[in-house]
Amino acid sequence: MSNRRQWICASSVALAFIAGVQAPLLYAAQSDFASAVVATHPVAYFRLDATSGKSQVGTATYSAKGGVTAGSPGAAIAGSSGTFAKLDGASGYILTTQKGGVGQASSIMAWVNLADLPSKAARIFYIAGESENGNDLDLQIETDNVLRFFTASGGNLQYAPPVASLLNQWHMIAATLDTANHNRAVYWDGKLVAHDTGGGKAGKTAPFSMGASTVFGGRWFKGGIEEVALWDRSLKASEVSSIYAASGATASTSATTPTGDTSAAPTTGPFATTAKIDMEDNKGKVVLKREEQIAYMFLSAIEVIEHECQLDLQRGCTLDQMLSGSYPAGSHIEHLKFDPSKSDPNYTYTVAVGGMAWEAHANAKKPGMLGFCLMARDVGTVTATISKTGKAGWVDDPLGSRGTEGDSFTTQ
Repeated sequence: MSNRRQWICASSVALAFIAGVQAPLLYAAQSDFASAVVATHPVAYFRLDATSGKSQVGTATYSAKGGVTAGSPGAAIAGSSGTFAKLDGASGYILTTQKGGVGQASSIMAWVNLADLPSKAARIFYIAGESENGNDLDLQIETDNVLRFFTASGGNLQYAPPVASLLNQWHMIAATLDTANHNRAVYWDGKLVAHDTGGGKAGKTAPFSMGASTVFGGRWFKGGIEEVALWDRSLKASEVSSIYAASGATASTSATTPTGDTSAAPTTGPFATTAKIDMEDNKGKVVLKREEQIAYMFLSAIEVIEHECQLDLQRGCTLDQMLSGSYPAGSHIEHLKFDPSKSDPNYTYTVAVGGMAWEAHANAKKPGMLGFCLMARDVGTVTATISKTGKAGWVDDPLGSRGTEGDSFTTQ
């Protein structure tokens, strides 16, 4: 839970919300939340409506240790019993018989309700994972009230919504990992809020626990946890959003309301976005005008869709396809919300496709604005460049870090 940083890399960037194994797309029409989760085939799914019980799938079981009681009411989730695991923040946690079960890719989901802030309690609140020295798979909220997803020793992806949204409020948190394609993502109430190219290590083998780490002591969670699931693949963004929609809950605004940066002020007109862009080149932070942020958001959306095309269709997609959504039936690839060539008066946009390769440009129409270029020659690796001349190509300044916090110009 810090300012969302996405698409982070040394000289290239990979998309973060890739499913390592393709799965059926879910829609909010699922009969209840549990059905939506089970339909995505997790390796374990613990509803935590009692202090001990069985996974909804597979053979794993769970049991409460220390200060854990059955609390009520829980999150307003369709089909829920209304009971959750209430942890005392001193000795309570949930241990399962699920051990390992994930290889190159994984996803974790949990609904949480904090009864205290980690900053006030002066300790880490552990949510769920398989702790292992040097090969972490840990989702936790740290003493700066930042949600962090650790997938290797010292490496993590983080997100920080407003602190006011944390106490005594239920939120669905999900995190995904794909070590083969070097992608990590964090979701907050169904929305993608952070992703990068940190991959971590494959082959997690430790016991799965909730509310406390089995390796790193003192990380007692204080509050409620329920509806915890583990997958052996990286869920797609559309799957996470569909699971959340099936809960019937109303998404919080914390994932889409950046704070502390006037450059992220809402944009009126056809875009109407409050998204915040964070970008660095080899000289440090790049300060963007709002017009430049919009241009980058279009290229970022194109990047997302192109990667889905590479995975699902084994080729790049043209701009016309991305605007119309005219993909083969069953591919469930996203499309652009807006036509950038018609709706953006400040930039011209081009997309060139050849087999698996694609190249997208945002060229400024007026002097004094930056130009952007994104290029991919294969799956999972995207080179990003920027130019002060208003027109960028592969020889221009590389971007080492770039990210978007808030909404996207893609839609299903």
